[in-house]
Amino acid sequence: MSSRGESLSLFVVQRTFTLVRRGYDPQEVDRHLQRVNRMFMSTDAGQAFSHERAALQEREREVERRQAEAERALEGARLEAEATLEGARKRADADAAAGARALEEARSEAAALLARAAAEREQMLAAYREEALAQARAEASETRERLMKEAEEEVRVYAERRKREADRHVEAARRRRGG
Repeated sequence: MSSRGESLSLFVVQRTFTLVRRGYDPQEVDRHLQRVNRMFMSTDAGQAFSHERAALQEREREVERRQAEAERALEGARLEAEATLEGARKRADADAAAGARALEEARSEAAALLARAAAEREQMLAAYREEALAQARAEASETRERLMKEAEEEVRVYAERRKREADRHVEAARRRRGG
């Protein structure tokens, strides 16, 4: 653990707050938490967290963009269905006897087109969401593992240093007692 990390951890742990009528002073606690947040975000782990959050937001924007594309495709299919229906109406006007049958066929065709377009849109969105979610989970898992290893290493180094320091104090006390 770096000396900066050590001082940050001491700052976070060794903080006291003024007691007010119903507990700690909320403004004082908020200011302290803001300072802790700024200090944490300035560490490598905090910066990695910020980077991962930005990447996740970018993926969310991509999902929204693809959803908008699917909406536009659905709108195109709706317009195509309406055009088909309008064409059928015009044919029906030209031939009243056959028109009723043609209009019904056009309505059926338009309804089928709309249903197909909606189903395709939902499939596209579901597939992309699933893919984006799986990718985000994998990346988050990798980042979590990496950050955990880094934190464990920092704790190990810190514990070793504290043990060496304690051993030095014990040895010095023995020398003073024996000497």
